[in-house]
Amino acid sequence: MGEMVAEILGFLTDHFGEDFQSYSRSLVEKRVAERVRQLRLPGLAEYRQLLQCDPAEPSYLSRMLRIRFSSFFRDPLQFELLRSQIMSSLLPAPSQGGFLRAWSAACAGGEEACSLAIIIDETLQLLDVRPKVQIFATDVAEDALEEGRAGYYGAGSLGGVTLHQLTTYFTADGSGYRVAPELLSMISYCRHDLLDPHTFAPPESLFGGFDLICCRNFLMYLDPQAYLRVFDNLFRALNPGGVLLLGKAEAVPERYHQHLARIYDCGNLYRKQQTGRC
Repeated sequence: MGEMVAEILGFLTDHFGEDFQSYSRSLVEKRVAERVRQLRLPGLAEYRQLLQCDPAEPSYLSRMLRIRFSSFFRDPLQFELLRSQIMSSLLPAPSQGGFLRAWSAACAGGEEACSLAIIIDETLQLLDVRPKVQIFATDVAEDALEEGRAGYYGAGSLGGVTLHQLTTYFTADGSGYRVAPELLSMISYCRHDLLDPHTFAPPESLFGGFDLICCRNFLMYLDPQAYLRVFDNLFRALNPGGVLLLGKAEAVPERYHQHLARIYDCGNLYRKQQTGRC
């Protein structure tokens, strides 16, 4: 199975001009086997042939590999720690004005980016400060970015939103809710491939320099080499003193243990040391 899966990943890489070969082999094997069962095909050889003959199938498989499940305030403890204990420390001094820059990497449909925007706005209201806020929300899938730009979400994805947040930052519209324009204005949705070897941060951000980076539940789907390569870029893009949020199943590579301090025993939040360099 391994050789055939490698061929399938090579085909997707050539077809889209994007790196599919850095995905975890165990993940890919599970997704391909699931697709073969869905189509009731005899085996991988037949599926490999279908990929070449059916113009729609490569896109379908690519969506299966790029798992896009998200919701508002996914992992509530992590977001509450960020809101109540950390966010104020990331703001520039009121006398200095300045910028607060955040990056939601592999943002899917934008739920995470909007969650960050809500937390940031609540903090600004509480402290009565108004720095310029820039949240860059990136994904490799254009249809996911379009969902984020539209700012319309079904009620099912809003389970982590409080009633106060719902009435403050959303407007009911049909069977779902629209994000308030002032919240969307804080977010720039742009395409960025975290596996692209030629960039380390969203080109629209010009130079990285983020005070906050969320890259949650993406690294866990990569092979060890790609995991470290992407992590290198995240570390490079994070300002000294900045905070990194990872998913529950993700960890800081050993080479960065002395450069990223875990802020709490729980929550998977890390602060880049002021002198941290690799």
